[in-house]
Amino acid sequence: MNKVALVLLGAFLLVGISYANDQDEEFIQQLYPDGGKTLYCQEPFASGSRISIEEIYDDRRLAKHFGCRSGRLCSSNKEFTTIQQDLHGRFPVTTKVELERRRTLFGELPDNIAADPQCGYQQSFQVFEPPAHAKGEVARAMLYLHDRYQLPFIGTLEMYQRWNREDPVDEEEKRRNDEIEKLQGNRNPFIDSPDRADTMKAPSPLNMQFP
Repeated sequence: MNKVALVLLGAFLLVGISYANDQDEEFIQQLYPDGGKTLYCQEPFASGSRISIEEIYDDRRLAKHFGCRSGRLCSSNKEFTTIQQDLHGRFPVTTKVELERRRTLFGELPDNIAADPQCGYQQSFQVFEPPAHAKGEVARAMLYLHDRYQLPFIGTLEMYQRWNREDPVDEEEKRRNDEIEKLQGNRNPFIDSPDRADTMKAPSPLNMQFP
C-alpha cells in the first residue's frame, strides 16, 4: 500500500471514529441529560464521560442476518440501519465491558466461573452472563428486537423469559422507555407489560444466533 493510500485510510478511520463518538454523545445527551449509570457495572456517567454505547444485538450478527459480511457492507440496507439505530436496543457501557462482551453469546455460566469483581458479570470463551441487576434490561431489549424485527435470539427464548421475571422493570427503565417514545415514537411493550414475554413461543429451540 503506497503512502497516499495509507494517509487516506488513516483519515477515513479518524472521520469514522469521530462520527461514532458524536453519535454516542448525542445518545447520552438525549436519553441521559441528567447523567445515569452504565448497564452492567452501574458506573455513574454524565455528558462527556468516556463510555461506550453498546448495541444489544451487535453489528456482526445483525449483518449476518441480512447476508452481509460486516456492518459496514450492510450500511446501505435501510432495515439494517433502522435496527442498528433503534434506541431500545442501545445502552451505555464501560469500554472494558464492551471489549469483554464483543463476539460473545448471551448465556448462563456455572458458579465456578469467577464473576468480575467490580461489575458482577461472568465471561468465559464465547459466553457472557450479565450481572443479576442487568438481566431484565437485556432480556426485554432482546425480546423487543425479536418481536419487532423478527431477529433470531442471541441466546434462548426460555432464558430471556426467566431473566425478565427474575429482574423486574424498575423506575429508571420506565423513564428511559418514556424518553425513547418522545424521540423515536414507539415504546418497548415488554417494559409496559412484562407478562407479555411469557406468551411468546419460539418456532424451534434452535431459533438463536451463535458467535
